[in-house]
Amino acid sequence: METDQPKVFISYSSLDEDFAELVKMKLEGAGIEVWKDTCQISPGEEWRSEIDAGLLNCDSILVLLNRNSTNSTYVTYEWAFALGSGKDIIPILLEDCEIHSRIRVLQYFDFKGQKRPWDKLIIRVKDFNSKKSKGKIKVGQLTVGELEKILSGSKSLAMAKTKNEGRSPNEGDIAEAANQLVNARNYLGNITDKTSTILWVDDRPNNNIYEREAFEHLGFKFDLALSTQEALKLLSKNKYAAIISDMGRVEGPKEGYALLKEVRQRDKQIPFFIYAGSNTLEHKIEAQERGAQGSTNRPSELIDLVTTHVQVKTNDTE
Repeated sequence: METDQPKVFISYSSLDEDFAELVKMKLEGAGIEVWKDTCQISPGEEWRSEIDAGLLNCDSILVLLNRNSTNSTYVTYEWAFALGSGKDIIPILLEDCEIHSRIRVLQYFDFKGQKRPWDKLIIRVKDFNSKKSKGKIKVGQLTVGELEKILSGSKSLAMAKTKNEGRSPNEGDIAEAANQLVNARNYLGNITDKTSTILWVDDRPNNNIYEREAFEHLGFKFDLALSTQEALKLLSKNKYAAIISDMGRVEGPKEGYALLKEVRQRDKQIPFFIYAGSNTLEHKIEAQERGAQGSTNRPSELIDLVTTHVQVKTNDTE
């Protein structure tokens, strides 16, 4: 059952388990729903998939910062994933330590020594949630036509997710995809034709048919380009809500980055996403450092990346 409770993910080093549990208790005592790996991951479940699901389903991420966490590959993966997905990140500084530049620019809460500003932290979390809750679409508010689009789009998204696994989607896959598409609508509202076209650059566009169908059921349209030069010609003539690019093409093994460099020389703002074979931490961070909003090989994550970064006009705005 869906609630309006804030949902928070705690990212921390396993060496700080006790303090992370204290944070969880304090937030839950204030009516905040908390995702913490030792509580939410059952034995036998695939670790990375469950972590990703926890991150995507939360409103904000608390990152406990000290020397333990800043040296943790897992913590770095979590905040990089969160940044790419457009989530609000709230750093909690437990001790002076060397902090990555992407996190250092964010406003943090000082929990060094005996400092414990719990009330201010709780207010910040609830404030983030209240801003996101305004205008949120409930399933019961959707028309029959909108529900049909969600169902059709859910099947496409589930097909995209399971195609590489060599199986057909089951009811659970479709239900999960439906929930994700409803959440995507909460970010987008009812988008108009003027701002809904995405440029997708891939020399094998048939590999992404199901992904595009899922986006189309959210109201997006696509122009397709097979090469960097073709993409740049289209960019010179048209405006796009976002760009999605593969990585390796006939032109070169890192042609996605070549296109990204050309795009950033012309446009610093347009959201750019790498959709390729890798989903490793180092490739996510490298893509962001080169100017992309995110990098993934997962259809569900791509949906979240795009819908949280595109700037679209809604039918009720000018």
